[in-house]
Amino acid sequence: MPTRPSLSRREFLASSTRTAAAVGLGATLAGQTAKAATRRIGANDRITLGLIGCGSRGTWISHSALTADNVVCTALCDVGDFRMDETTAKITKQMEDKGHQNIKIDRYEDYRRLLERKDLDAVMIATPDHWHFAPFMAALEAGKHIYIEKPMSYSYLLGMEMVAAAQKHPELTIQIGTQRRSGRQYAKAKEFLDSGKLGKVKLIHAHDTRNWFFGDDPFFRKEKPAGRLDWDLFEQPCKNKHPFDLYRYFTWRWYWDYAGGLVTDVGVHVIDIAQYFMGDAPPKSAVCNGGVYTYDKWETPDTVQAVLDYGTHALSFTSNFTNERMRDGLSLYGTHGTIEILGNDVFIWEEGKRDKPVAQFPAEDDNHQHNWLACIRSGAKPNAPIELGHSSLLPSHMANLAYRHGKKVTWDAQARKVVM
Repeated sequence: MPTRPSLSRREFLASSTRTAAAVGLGATLAGQTAKAATRRIGANDRITLGLIGCGSRGTWISHSALTADNVVCTALCDVGDFRMDETTAKITKQMEDKGHQNIKIDRYEDYRRLLERKDLDAVMIATPDHWHFAPFMAALEAGKHIYIEKPMSYSYLLGMEMVAAAQKHPELTIQIGTQRRSGRQYAKAKEFLDSGKLGKVKLIHAHDTRNWFFGDDPFFRKEKPAGRLDWDLFEQPCKNKHPFDLYRYFTWRWYWDYAGGLVTDVGVHVIDIAQYFMGDAPPKSAVCNGGVYTYDKWETPDTVQAVLDYGTHALSFTSNFTNERMRDGLSLYGTHGTIEILGNDVFIWEEGKRDKPVAQFPAEDDNHQHNWLACIRSGAKPNAPIELGHSSLLPSHMANLAYRHGKKVTWDAQARKVVM
């Protein structure tokens, strides 16, 4: 069983610096484009998309975007040909079914070449986490509107750089893939909370539990796909290079070189909604425990518990992938009542009354990708702008740092840094 890898402050800072340096590629493009002009898109104009990262999530979000009217996708980029093969087939049929005939989809090994396309209005970025920073920064300079999957950043330091860079481009619409921000049921529950009827919230419990123990990891394929799969490019931002490993490639979420595991991958969704209810302020401190108890190949914990102290209330987050009884959800415990979220359904309970909720709001989700596209046309602020994407992810980054350092970490609001 792997032991918890220790991480010194110097190593942490160096890791973020390396990731930024690896995107010198992006900086080169930025110099070439010199803040490219962004086309003004009217209500009836076609929006042309490019997709960077053609895994299951990239294919899904592009499919969702293409269900909107007058939207096409004409460019793909991925380190694996098989990914682009699968995505090309799916979205070509989808566009044809919507009446978009003879749309040519070009494929790129290098995201910089895709971003040079003058006909692309916007890009969707769904790469593994360690490859979010590079295409994002380059897309800003190329004048593209951006939809970037959660978690938006590999580290909180890179997240701060992304926010600062994005704020220099107010002409661009940027949406983070924390899609629960587009759930109208949460807005209704927040109105209930803000009315004071539930009193003061002092404790929040968030959880996401699943069970893969009785089956194969759904992210893993047992046979190496045919065609080009550029492992060296996949690992380019990493300090520690590894020989090609099929399991590692398909399950990148559970390795520190590429991602932050359960806390950033699934935790960000429920923590995001908790922050939405409570005002999006960062926690004052974080502690985190857990371990690799079941999935021996993982580096990130398969069972984890984090506690975040916000000064006025505490938030606990629990996740494991060995028992699904709790599923995913969120409970906000107020002095006069409780908000209970099960999946995407919301129930409001009055303190002392357990027979039935005083209010309930079933899932009523607006299409998050459509919200982004509509805001590109209108210039309005999207439901999950980059500032909120960063503030909602910071608690997860703090929890992971606490786990890897084996001690409590705090947030220095004045210096805007995590103190370890």
